[in-house]
Amino acid sequence: MKRIKLLPENLINQIAAGEVIERPASVVKELVENSIDAGSAKIEIEISNECRNIRVADNGSGIHKEDAVLAFSRHATSKLQEEKDLWNISTLGFRGEALASIISIAKVSCTTRTQDSNSGIKIDCANSEVAISEKGCATGTIMEVKELFHNVPAREKFLKKSQTEFSNIAEVVQNIAVSNHNIAFELIHKGNRVLKTSGSSDLSVVLSEVYSKELLKELVEVYKYDSDPEMEVKGYVSSPDFTRSTRKAVYLYVNGRSVKCPILSKAIDTAYKDLIPSGRYPFAVINLKLPYDALDVNVHPAKREVRYLNPNPVFNFVLSSVKSALEFTSAVEQKEISREYSYSQPSYTAYKAPVYTNTGYSRPYEIREKTDFSYNTAQKSLEFFAPEPMPLFNEEKNIVATEQRQKIIGQFKNTYIIAEIQEGLLMVDQHIAHERVIYERLKTSDNYASQMLLTSNPVELEPVQISILEENRDLLNKYGYDFELNNRSVMLTRLPQTASKSSPEEIVKELLESLDGSLDEIKNKILITTACHSAVKAGEKLSIWQMEELINDLLRCSFSKTCPHGRAISHVIPTKEIAAFFGRFEAE
Repeated sequence: MKRIKLLPENLINQIAAGEVIERPASVVKELVENSIDAGSAKIEIEISNECRNIRVADNGSGIHKEDAVLAFSRHATSKLQEEKDLWNISTLGFRGEALASIISIAKVSCTTRTQDSNSGIKIDCANSEVAISEKGCATGTIMEVKELFHNVPAREKFLKKSQTEFSNIAEVVQNIAVSNHNIAFELIHKGNRVLKTSGSSDLSVVLSEVYSKELLKELVEVYKYDSDPEMEVKGYVSSPDFTRSTRKAVYLYVNGRSVKCPILSKAIDTAYKDLIPSGRYPFAVINLKLPYDALDVNVHPAKREVRYLNPNPVFNFVLSSVKSALEFTSAVEQKEISREYSYSQPSYTAYKAPVYTNTGYSRPYEIREKTDFSYNTAQKSLEFFAPEPMPLFNEEKNIVATEQRQKIIGQFKNTYIIAEIQEGLLMVDQHIAHERVIYERLKTSDNYASQMLLTSNPVELEPVQISILEENRDLLNKYGYDFELNNRSVMLTRLPQTASKSSPEEIVKELLESLDGSLDEIKNKILITTACHSAVKAGEKLSIWQMEELINDLLRCSFSKTCPHGRAISHVIPTKEIAAFFGRFEAE
């Protein structure tokens, strides 16, 4: 066995960096949190060189010249003075590891000045060595990190594509900006400003700046305060009919610190139980305030985990807060609906069929009378999204359909096909059935037809979503989608032929939800999205021949019980059940 010896300081810092600095986003998080702890009112983050160069500038209190060297030393911090302070932490940083870890794996320079200093200083760091010189500058601190992981090839090799790394950075900045709405943030990537907040101290304003003004219409305010035990919760959650496919839109904070907290997540899930479908998640921004001595934040080097002195009251408090907000909003909406129905709506108002979208759970919208639709008899060759246009109707197929003719009775609400079969009465959802037919055809295709769009409405997106689309552009192109990106918005320029009449907003939203998971999962989700937007819609009137053709196509599918989302396509009311209802217990 080799003899034991002390490790060199730089190697110690590199080992520590493995826990603290996982990727470029970790550097951004640590530097921005330092700026917040310094009392900054404005913070600017600039990213370049494939996310390996990071610049964070603030107007905070700055670093004293006498503390300059110590600030970059391991386990040196201004945020803890003695052991008891560890149980009363009010700052975001406190471990004294971040700066020492960063200078061990990157070239770092720091320009800083305090309010009471006549001039500033510049601190240059490389390989854990620190050099100081005088420099004129404004009050505050500018941290410049260059060539991240340049001396740790193994770590550099495991970095993702630059768009993926920037997507993580943007998510970190969004997360921090939402919890610190009294601070103005600006995020710049490759010279382009992708995020800017005003620091208005109003959470709703910051949410509209980070996401969109439209999002606010879907949110419900949450607020509750208890004095015994002392707890306060503030934030917003989405109404039950506005959901997303992942938990990424659930932002949790404890005393302003972004955390991953199973207790808070479980409380929110429980509040939405029986309100939203399985596999769907709300948008939520929840900040829980507790006395600092009621929790332990010294659990993990990244400071993303917390432990509570009394977890059960925390769970119940957050659960009741979210439930109360949802129940109050539901009661108000129901009252408004009742008033409108009683005084504004005549009893014979025409039925408006629900519209199924890719998720099946988005808001319904009004069905307007249309003169052209997917199964239009005047359009004898319906182009499916396939290598070549696939005709829906032709003389040969109609002969086959006649020989195997379904006993179609008609449509119910222009949404459900009603047919007579041997077992009884068959009801088929036309949109879901057509979705299954198109999906199976798409799965066997190798080449996908698409068409250019002359005009398209721009769709406002979050910086993270912009990065996700850019990163997956080649894959989306393969399946017939293309787009133009402009700072905070995307405009579709090419779509699958049969999806061209769908709402750009819905298509973009569902494509973004598709781009999550393994490559095979993503490909399958894109096909499902395309099938959904290509299928005949609920509320569209079909001819008898069109209904017959759709049923025959469905019967040819390898799996005709459910759509790609798992929704049942058809329902049979047995003849015996119908006969029993009318008192016919013997076949006639």
